[in-house]
Amino acid sequence: MKIKTLIVIAAVFLSSSCSVNKLISDANNSFLRKEYFAAAEKYKLANQKVKDKAQKPLIYFNLAESFRQMGDYTKAAIWYKNAIRSGYQDSTIQLRYADALRGAGKPEMAQPIYEAEHKKQPQNQWASNGLESIRRIQEWKELPELYLIENLKTINSITNDVVTQLYPGKGQTIVLRSSREESPEKKINPETGQKFGDFFTSTFDSTRQKWSLPILLNEPNSLNSADEELSLNFDQTRQWVVFAKSVQQPLKPTIGQLFFMLKEGENWTSPKPVPFSEDGADYAHPMISEDGKTLWFASNRSGGKGGLDIWKSEILGKGQFAVPQNVGNEINTSGNEIYPFEKPNGHLYFSSDFHPGSGGYDIFQAQLSNGKWQIDQLSPPVNSAGDDLSIQFYGIQEKGFFTSNRKGSRGHDIYSFVLPPTLFQCFGKIHDSETDSILPDVNIRIVGSDGSSQKIRSVNGQFQVGLNPENDYAIVVFTNGYLNAQAKISTRGLRQAKEFEVDIRPVPTNKPIRIDNINYELGKWELLPQAKTSLDKLVDLLKLNPEAIVEISAHTDNTGDEQLNLTLSEKRAASVVEYLNQKGISAKNLKSKGYGESIPLRVNQKTARQYEFLRENDLLNDETIDKLGSESLKEIARSLNRRTEFRVLQTEQAAGSK
Repeated sequence: MKIKTLIVIAAVFLSSSCSVNKLISDANNSFLRKEYFAAAEKYKLANQKVKDKAQKPLIYFNLAESFRQMGDYTKAAIWYKNAIRSGYQDSTIQLRYADALRGAGKPEMAQPIYEAEHKKQPQNQWASNGLESIRRIQEWKELPELYLIENLKTINSITNDVVTQLYPGKGQTIVLRSSREESPEKKINPETGQKFGDFFTSTFDSTRQKWSLPILLNEPNSLNSADEELSLNFDQTRQWVVFAKSVQQPLKPTIGQLFFMLKEGENWTSPKPVPFSEDGADYAHPMISEDGKTLWFASNRSGGKGGLDIWKSEILGKGQFAVPQNVGNEINTSGNEIYPFEKPNGHLYFSSDFHPGSGGYDIFQAQLSNGKWQIDQLSPPVNSAGDDLSIQFYGIQEKGFFTSNRKGSRGHDIYSFVLPPTLFQCFGKIHDSETDSILPDVNIRIVGSDGSSQKIRSVNGQFQVGLNPENDYAIVVFTNGYLNAQAKISTRGLRQAKEFEVDIRPVPTNKPIRIDNINYELGKWELLPQAKTSLDKLVDLLKLNPEAIVEISAHTDNTGDEQLNLTLSEKRAASVVEYLNQKGISAKNLKSKGYGESIPLRVNQKTARQYEFLRENDLLNDETIDKLGSESLKEIARSLNRRTEFRVLQTEQAAGSK
C-alpha cells in the first residue's frame, strides 16, 4: 500500500515538474522572441508553481527585464530587487536596478547604488551617467519649470497612443499610432498585451478649443493593415510617405522594417520596402527632413554603437536612398537612441535611455558645432521619470507634442508643450574702441542658435532687443569705417527674467590699433603666454571679418643699435603672423612689417587718460621723452613705444550690413 502511494505521489510530482519546466521553457521562448508581455505573464505563473529555488533567480531577472522593456519601471525595480536577493549573478544587475528605481521616480534610492558601482569601476560610463543623472534631477528640482505641458485627454485612450507627425499642410492635425479598441480586426501583440496599432488623425477645433476624437487615417487607405504599424512620416508635399511596420520572422523576434509609398495622380502605389532595411536588422521611427533631403531613422543595423542608433540616409529621389550613415558617438551610445526629429534649423531631437537624464527615455537636443554634436537634455516637465518619446515641433517654434508614460498617464499618452515668452532683454551701447565716443546709428544683427535672425538699428548709440529662452546669441555690429564687432550672450538654463547689458566697441579701420599685452623678453621675439591670450581676441575679430587684410607691425624704443632694433621688430611681427596663421587666419589676409624705432607713438585720447603726464597728440620721440624729467616716466614712455599694432589695409562691407 505504501509503495503504491509513493508511486502515485512520484507520478504527480513528475507531472507537476514537467508542467512547470514547460511553462518556464515557454516563458523563455517568449522572452527570446521579445514578446515581453506574454513572457511576463508566463514567468509570473511559473513563479507561483516552481518549487526549486535554484530556478527562481532567472525567473526574477527575466521578469524585471520584461517590465523594463514595457516601460513599467516600478515593477521592474521590484523584480530586480528579488533577483539580487536570490543571488542572481550578472555584472550589470545593480545598475539595471538603479535605472529602474530612477525610472520609478526614486532617484534617492538609486544614488547609493550608482555611487557604489562607480567606486568599484570609475571608468564605467553607465555608472558615471547614473550619477550625472542624479545630479541633474536634484538641480532641476531647484529651478522653475520652463515649459507648459498638457495631457491631450480627448485624444488619448487607455492604450498606448504615440504622436508620429504633425500632418503637413493640414493645419493643426496630428497623426498618431494607437492600440485603441477602434483598431479593427487586430490581434493582440504579445510584446505589449494590447492590440496591434493603427494610424489615426486628430484635428484641433479652434471654435470649440478642443481636439477631435481620433479617426483612422484614410489616405493612403492601405497604410493600416492587420499587422503592427509602428511609425510614419509624410514629406512636406504629402506626395510620398515612409513608414515602419512589424515583420514576422519564423522562430525569431519580430522586427521593424521601413516601407514607402508614392502618390501618382490621385492614387497611391503599393508599399515597397526601403531597400537597405531588408537586411534583417530592426528599423523604426523614420523622419523625412523638411527640405526633403534626408531620411532619419533608428536601427540596430551593423556598424552601430550598441542597441538602436540614430542613422540618416541621403534621399536621392522619391523612394531612392543612399547608403545610411551612423550619426556618431556624440549622439549614439551603448544604449538605445530612438525617434529622431530634425527641425528646419538643423537641430536634431531624439530620445535616449543611456545619456544622463531624468528617468527611462529622455528627450535630447543635438546641435552641430565645429563638426561635433553638442547634446542637451530638455528640461522638465518635458522630461520626466518615465519614458518621454517622439517629440514633434511646429517649425522652429518651441511648441509641439511629445509622448510619455509618466505618472498620471494611461499607458503612453500624447502631451502638448509650449515654451511661453520669458522676459529676457538685452540693452546695448556701441562705442568707438579707441576714442570711447558713441557710434550713433549702426546696423545690428541678432542671430540665435535656434535659427532666428533679426536686424535692427541703434539710436544714439543704444539698442534694446528681446531674447528667447534656451538660446545662444551673437549680436553683430556693422558700420562703415569699422571692422564688424560682436558680443555673445546666452539664455540657456535661465529660469527667471534677466536683463543683459553689453558694450560693443567696433575697431576703426583708419588708424593703427595697439594690441595689449604683447611683450617680449629683452632682445627676443618669441611670444609669451599672456601675448597669446591677447592675440586670441584678434583671431576672433579677424574671423568675424574674413575679407579684411591687415598689417601686423612691431615697434621698438630708441635704445640700442638702430639696425638691430629694425631686425628685431621684423622678427617680432613675423612671430605674431605665424601665430595667427596657426589659429586659422589665412596668410593672404596678413602682412608683417617691422619698423624698429622709426615711428614713435602718437598719444591718443585713451592713452592720455591712462597716463596723466601725457597729453593727447604728444609724439613720444627723443625730444618729448627727454623733457619728462624722472627716469621712471621716461621708461614708461619708452615702453609705450615698444608695441605691436595692427592696421587695416583693405576691407569689404559685410553682406549683413546691407
